[in-house]
Amino acid sequence: MRTEAIVALEGVWKVYRMGRRRRIEVEALRGVDLQVTRGEFLAVMGPSGSGKSTLLHLMGCLDRPTKGRVLFEGEDVTRLKPSALARIRNRRVGFVFQSFNLSPTLTALGNVELPMIFAGVPRKERLARARELLGKVGLRERERHLPSELSGGEQQRVAIARALANSPDLLLADEPTGNLDTETGRGILSLLSEANREGVTLVVVTHDPEVAATAGRRLRIRDGRIAEGSDA
Repeated sequence: MRTEAIVALEGVWKVYRMGRRRRIEVEALRGVDLQVTRGEFLAVMGPSGSGKSTLLHLMGCLDRPTKGRVLFEGEDVTRLKPSALARIRNRRVGFVFQSFNLSPTLTALGNVELPMIFAGVPRKERLARARELLGKVGLRERERHLPSELSGGEQQRVAIARALANSPDLLLADEPTGNLDTETGRGILSLLSEANREGVTLVVVTHDPEVAATAGRRLRIRDGRIAEGSDA
């Protein structure tokens, strides 16, 4: 059943146990309730260590909460098997990271193809889709280049193309402009905003007020809790 909220967190806590005997507890999230509406652009802000990336990982089924529930399209994914979570991540969610996370041994084309290989897309179809996406991000002529032969901005554009390869419903970006100069960062933000205008739900973690200002909704997280009155 389709719901207005594409992803929702209900009373979510995330506690990491550290130390030699795992006796030290770090509460990354503390009772978070949040709904992300299908098609919106949400910016998440807050100081380092506030829980922003943990929040994103839970939304994208990269991690499980210690307590509470995470719902994706109304389905409780908290206790799904790893294989089911992997299918959601591969086919329904796209990820863009500050460090790009490209495979160094694959060309730009190969990196964009990769999620489609895991999804079982036939070779001819995935090549056409990968080239289409590289053209969309302005890198059609760079498809045979390795990541080491691309600038930081070009690598991030490849990462965006890869994130869109399987036409995800939800796009999660963790500080996507953090390692880039101002002009290049604006170009990356423009690409993400364009994906949102085309119907992809977009959640961006950022320290940059300029990035946050383009979002339709903003929230702040501090000490693992969503700050009062943070929506804008």
